[in-house]
Amino acid sequence: MLCIRTFSFLALLATLFTTAACGGGSGGDGAPSATASLSFTATDAEIPNPERGFYRWAWNDLASLSVDDMKDAYTNGYRIVYALLRLDAYRNSAIPDSLLARLESSAAQARANGVKLLVRVAYNYPGSETDYLNAQDASLTQTLAHIAQLKPFFQNNADVIAFVQAGFIGAWGEWHTSSNGLASTENRTQIKDALLDAVPSSRFVQFRYPPYLMAWTPSLPTLEAALQGRYRMGVHNDCFLASQTDLGTYSSDATTRASQQSYAAALGLLAPFGGETCNPADEAGAQPRTRCADIQAEGAKYALSYLNDEYYRDLFHANWIANGCMARVKRSMGYRIELVSASHPQSLNRGDRLDLSLTVRNSGWARIFNPRAIEILLRDGTGTVRRLAAGGADPRRWLPGKDSQITLSATLPADLPTGQHALLLALPDPARRLAGDARYAIRPANADDAARGQAWSAELGAFSLGSGLEVR
Repeated sequence: MLCIRTFSFLALLATLFTTAACGGGSGGDGAPSATASLSFTATDAEIPNPERGFYRWAWNDLASLSVDDMKDAYTNGYRIVYALLRLDAYRNSAIPDSLLARLESSAAQARANGVKLLVRVAYNYPGSETDYLNAQDASLTQTLAHIAQLKPFFQNNADVIAFVQAGFIGAWGEWHTSSNGLASTENRTQIKDALLDAVPSSRFVQFRYPPYLMAWTPSLPTLEAALQGRYRMGVHNDCFLASQTDLGTYSSDATTRASQQSYAAALGLLAPFGGETCNPADEAGAQPRTRCADIQAEGAKYALSYLNDEYYRDLFHANWIANGCMARVKRSMGYRIELVSASHPQSLNRGDRLDLSLTVRNSGWARIFNPRAIEILLRDGTGTVRRLAAGGADPRRWLPGKDSQITLSATLPADLPTGQHALLLALPDPARRLAGDARYAIRPANADDAARGQAWSAELGAFSLGSGLEVR
């Protein structure tokens, strides 16, 4: 049993006696139980959370991730690491078993150090945005064979994969300038289908160009289709804000471009949108959008979840810092979950159902995309903690810019010790290998409040609600 105390039990009792009450619930003798009503204070603090925010590159190829690399990323606030797999040496041959084994070791390094990976596979990586026309990729047959070889890696390590960028085709794996015709309509569709088969249904695959997604899915499905894993395609824009067309991401025709941008914006509620800024030098007359107003408006419009923190900083990041919006950009990118209010019965019998009503606010630009669990934690007077899986809500439904009213339910175990229990809320990763790792839990954007007994527990990966339950 894990025994953690974030505030004294006497403080909890004081909180209980001063908590507002109204009718509802059931007491130990079957009589109505008083209801605790709680409120929470949001914070503007920067809070690193899984699968969102600025990312940095891995120091080495995906097949060679190191302990020091992953540890450094986590320590410096990165929760996504861009991990490129270079297959230049295998354009005409199978991936050797030794390399596949190293991929498993790299995933283990990420898992051991609290980060997740943004994965892309490429057959080349030109040194500049104007030096790519002669980049070489593989044949369609070899590409499909490589995807099939990588399927076990994707399936076995979905827990530490945030998102997959489609890769493989052309320079940088960005789905243009293929030396083997992979960017044709027929070939890219085959590669898309192979990738969606290889990557687990719990993870999204992102593609470089919105027009390709528009051709595959002219009418976007409902959110329900995305939640059920029936739609898993998103966009990564690797020239975000760089020019009127984002250097060819969108059409040069204004009417067509507006349609493509509207599609990409609508897609942002279904699938993750991310990428990087880039050098506009490859487009004559480019006018990059570098103001704070630009990143704030378009970050919200496209539901930006992540962005490269290391590329082309002088034109974009430096301006955001100089003009005072970088802190807001960091807070807004991806989801940002705040507890607003809560209520629950103050006493129940063992075996009763505990209903915890919550209002949560997502003040970020995007929603949570990957599956996420919810737990109610009960901590008794000795500091012993019992975790209860809570039903009644799916955090992926907490849409950006909106409040969600939910009721979480959990049955009190028959062997739960009687007496007072402090209540905590946790949003752990549901994957078996990560569920008990507090580093992978989502921390709500709420301020600690000692007077209320509200505080984040880094050890438990849970937020103390500042209230308690009498178990009889």
